[in-house]
Amino acid sequence: MREAFSRPSLYRARNRFAVVASTLALIVGAFTVVHAEAATTITGVDVSRWDHSATTAYPKGTPIDWVKVKAAGRSFAIVKASENTNYRSPYFVSDYQQARAAGLVVGSYHFARPALPLSTATDQAKYYVSTVLQAGAFNARDSFPPILDLEVTGGLSRSNLIAWTQQFLTTSRALTGRTPILYTYDSFVRNTMGNTKLFTSYPLWYARYSSIVPTSATLPGGWNQWTMWQYTSTETTNGIIGKGDVSRWNGTISALHIFADGRKTGYAPPSAPNNPVVTPGVASATLNWELPTDEGGVVVNRYRVSIDSGLETVTPSTSFVAIALTPGNHTYSISAENVAGIGQAVTGTFTMPPFDANATITPVALTLTSVNAPTGSALTSNVVQVQLSRADTGQAINGATVNILVRPELGTVWTTAVITTDVEGVGTTTFKAPVDASITATTQAGVWYNASRARSYIRIKPALSAVLSTVSVKRTGLVKLRGGTTALLAGQKIYRQVYAGGRWNTVASSTISPSGRYVFTVPTNTKGVKKVRAYLPLTPRHLAVGSRTVVLTVR
Repeated sequence: MREAFSRPSLYRARNRFAVVASTLALIVGAFTVVHAEAATTITGVDVSRWDHSATTAYPKGTPIDWVKVKAAGRSFAIVKASENTNYRSPYFVSDYQQARAAGLVVGSYHFARPALPLSTATDQAKYYVSTVLQAGAFNARDSFPPILDLEVTGGLSRSNLIAWTQQFLTTSRALTGRTPILYTYDSFVRNTMGNTKLFTSYPLWYARYSSIVPTSATLPGGWNQWTMWQYTSTETTNGIIGKGDVSRWNGTISALHIFADGRKTGYAPPSAPNNPVVTPGVASATLNWELPTDEGGVVVNRYRVSIDSGLETVTPSTSFVAIALTPGNHTYSISAENVAGIGQAVTGTFTMPPFDANATITPVALTLTSVNAPTGSALTSNVVQVQLSRADTGQAINGATVNILVRPELGTVWTTAVITTDVEGVGTTTFKAPVDASITATTQAGVWYNASRARSYIRIKPALSAVLSTVSVKRTGLVKLRGGTTALLAGQKIYRQVYAGGRWNTVASSTISPSGRYVFTVPTNTKGVKKVRAYLPLTPRHLAVGSRTVVLTVR
């Protein structure tokens, strides 16, 4: 998101993975969705005046080609409408209406300017709603509810900020009849708002720029799910100039249309699942149930199951297999979940009959999915995320041990880690690699499960430093550009580049020393300001990387 009266905010700020029935999938830098209907990632854009860059042809701002945006695969568009009570985006009406005409699900947002007295929240909510009504209606098909973009405090204390936010949300709900969405980012909730759990009844549009999908274990503020996830602010979309925000919807395309159907009065957590049936087996029991009578106006996208009041486990289907059960009485609890929240649980008991301890148990196949960031740096950690589930029911495997091996293409230093999966069958770890690396995730075979293995390959941007011996020198003085990278790249060509004519130009080359160092002499025969950097081109062992830009003034 971007503010109207200042430079863009510093922080503008799949569901689960698809289950593969018989094979292991290892995906790099991409996410998929588990849902009873399909496993397709649904994405959309949010725009403001910053996405209408002025050009020679359009000095007042280039229009967005919404037909191209739709053709590029985006499913929804959220347009900035207002800010405070004195700013309406000059592009809002046209963007909103043209995006709708192109076939996109449309939404709007208000950039919050919290202030005292708290009545300003009511004033801003009224101003926002009146702005949107100039372009359309909240009670139309394929229209998102109101959205509050909360990124700044306005100098309010924590308690006043929370009260201000509550007042804006309740006012906009009263004015539109729809439950608003809250857009905010991780540290703002955790730190600025004290990780308050007062807003979990509102759908979360979660801003966190990462390639690692958020889980209930990593979300702030007590939310169990995100409704939308703004994962980047630097992705291009055909039809929009430059790079911008892109978000993912937590569900299928039909769920999106149901959620955004403004003709309905609202949505809520689902009712309890219907007609649970337990079928005992050999030290295990299969639980089956039917959809809730009332899904809450939003498609149920997963269930939470607990046996004997133990840890919950997430499953996308209406089936669950409880294992390692002893003879005797047991209890169960099953609750349905949608993006509006977790519904009421259905509970019950069942009895496991005695069984032959020597009976043969047929192990089930597991699906192990590993995801890691598409690029990284030796100076920062890369993240490996794994998700473990049953291949037959798709239910998460909670508390499982997964071994991780990261093996760089060059050198003999390997990274190993042990991950324990959470309620969603997800575990994460970080690693550092100076060059491209392969990643292997494995689980050991047990009484109930077969061993599983997933492999991937991650491309790395090596660390590359650069420093000038001086940043200001008289003409014909001596200046050196020095730096280093990993010693694994010894003998590789490295280049010195100068920024001129709107691009980087290669002017000299050198060779990386056995210790990973390099040095260039920078000419100083002409006066002026020079922008210089070192550059390592793409190779089969690493991605291309440029050092930081250093500036030299020749007097």
